[in-house]
Amino acid sequence: MYAYTMHVPAPPETYLALHQAVADVISEEGGGEGLILHLAHPTDLGFDLTEVWESREQLDAFNQTVFAQAMARAGITMDGPPPQTVELDPLAVVTSRAFTSDAMV
Repeated sequence: MYAYTMHVPAPPETYLALHQAVADVISEEGGGEGLILHLAHPTDLGFDLTEVWESREQLDAFNQTVFAQAMARAGITMDGPPPQTVELDPLAVVTSRAFTSDAMV
């Protein structure tokens, strides 16, 4: 299992646009296999993103395919300060059911 939290110094609207682009790419072409948990929330400096994947290799594959296409589709560049990433070593992950926020309507 591989997990991380990323502190992103960008407005939450950037996350929402990118999240929609990722959902569109996955809907049209598939991808995202191995994702166990995805959680994003606003912070005083932008937003934080925490993800748990079955393996680092699955995250890398996602970043090279789905994420790259979504960035291009949303017109988002990597200008500005880079996100700070903290790798995690989860002891356990428990989920009871899938949940989709009303924020993504």
